[in-house]
Parts: sequence; C-alpha cells; structure tokens
Amino acid sequence: MFHRTDLADLESFIAIARSGGFRKAAVIRGVSGSALSHAMRGLETRLGVRLFHRTSRSISLTAAGEMLLLELEPHFSGIQGAIDLLDSFRSGLAGRVRVTTLRDAACLLVAPRMPSFRRMYPEVEIEVSVDDRFVDMVAEGFDAGIRYGGTVPEGMIASRLTPELDWVVVGSPAYLNQRGRPEQPRDLMSHECIRIRTGTDRVYKWELGKGDRMVALDVPGSLVLGDSELSIRMAEEGCGLFYCLKARVEESVAAGTLEIVLPDSPSPGPGFHAYYVSHRQVPSALRTFLDHLKAPIAAQA
Repeated sequence: MFHRTDLADLESFIAIARSGGFRKAAVIRGVSGSALSHAMRGLETRLGVRLFHRTSRSISLTAAGEMLLLELEPHFSGIQGAIDLLDSFRSGLAGRVRVTTLRDAACLLVAPRMPSFRRMYPEVEIEVSVDDRFVDMVAEGFDAGIRYGGTVPEGMIASRLTPELDWVVVGSPAYLNQRGRPEQPRDLMSHECIRIRTGTDRVYKWELGKGDRMVALDVPGSLVLGDSELSIRMAEEGCGLFYCLKARVEESVAAGTLEIVLPDSPSPGPGFHAYYVSHRQVPSALRTFLDHLKAPIAAQA
C-alpha cells in the first residue's frame, strides 16, 4: 500500500542516488544522515526490494534502484518545473539563492551587479560565499558556483557569464626601474615573481601569448600567495611581478602604481562560467540571478 510519507522518501532516494551518499544527500534535504538512512530502510521494507548496496565506505544502486531512479526522476523534475511556473502568478520574484564564487568573479562580476539586482528583486534572498578553493557544491548546499571556464567540475551544467578575459603581468615602476623591464616572456625567469596558489592547491603557471605563440612559465619567486588582492598590493609595494586579470589592475595602472609588463603578450583566457547540478530544474530565482550577471551593467541602470 502506498503511504503518504513515500513521496518525501522517494525524493530523498533520488537525492541519495544523485549525490552518491547519505551525507551529501542529508545536507540537500536538511536532515541528519542517520535519519535519511532510517527512512531508506523503511522505504525498502515497504517496497519489498533493496534499492542500495551498502558497504562501510560506499553505496551503489541495485538493479531495482536503477530502474526506480530512471522512472521517478522525470516525474519529480516535472513537479518542480510546475511549481516554478507559479512564479509568473506572483507579484514579484522570491526565493533563496546560495552561490559559491571565486574572489576575482566576486569583485569583477557579482559586486558591480548586486545593487541593481537587489533593487529589482528585493524579495530574493542572496547568499554569496567567496572562496577560491574547489567547493563540493552539493555537499555544502549551494545552488550554483562561479569559476573560470574549463575548471567547472565534471557532471555539472556550465553556463557562460562573460566573454574571454585578458591576463597580464604587472609590476611597480620602482621594481621595474631597479630590475629592468622584460622584453620577452622568457625574461620573466630572471625576475622575482609573486606566485599564486590556486583552488586546486597547485602553484599556477603564467601563460603568455595566444595560439601557437602561447608559453606557460613556471616562474621563480619566494613569495607564494593565495589571494589576488593581497598579491596586487604586494606588487604595488615592489615585492615582485604578478600575473593576474587585466580588469583587476586597471585602476592601479591608471593611477601609476602598477605598470603592465610585456604589453604585446596578453593572454586571453576563458571567461567566468556558472555551474549547477545537471539533473535539477533551475529555480526561477537562480535563473534570474544568473541572467542578471550576464547582462551588461548599462542595461541594468
């Protein structure tokens, strides 16, 4: 016999199957892992079949579980889609959006557009977590993430937010007057460089030029930082050369505290991309927020 609680348990079953474990699914569902495990055992008992193979380290779907997932998922997606359509009958968009983003994207993309979004959609609650490390978006309960194109985690849907972005090398006039100005990318190997550790815990190679002329240099330097803003400040203080997004240093270059080195060798790189779980319907509030990030600032005035 079908129980009223089965709908919630079936939705939990989908979350467990798609996230790959009880812990991650528990975060999504807002319950404890033990409660979710108990609910699944009850569901299996009522259905009379085992849905998961369980070990101390992992879980996997049984043949019955795979069949059930295949049949159920489109229907639950349809339910969510129908609920999302109700937004068109409301007086204004509402909901909650949680986003994890790189610091560069927070400064260059999110911050300039957030004031106009708040004016246009005051009922939408926005939570933005700024973190350059790779975040398990599902486990930590985020609706979407923002990273550079090409670094979006496998299994996620990616949506371009910006065109390609230019990367440049900068240094303070005082440093360059003392150490000399590089004339070609290889000259950087004899300079003091401020290196940056990425979200994957690797020290990033500097890529200069484009196409067949692009070179990737593992530059030397005794200062390794994990934050662009701090690195730019250190470059302004004459601690060495730094490789970063051109847009991050435009004001410093205009003010004369930094100078672009090798101006004929900019490196175009992938723009910012949003990513989110592929099997979910994109909630209206999230879709509207991402569309707002894509739009030019002039169009949001």
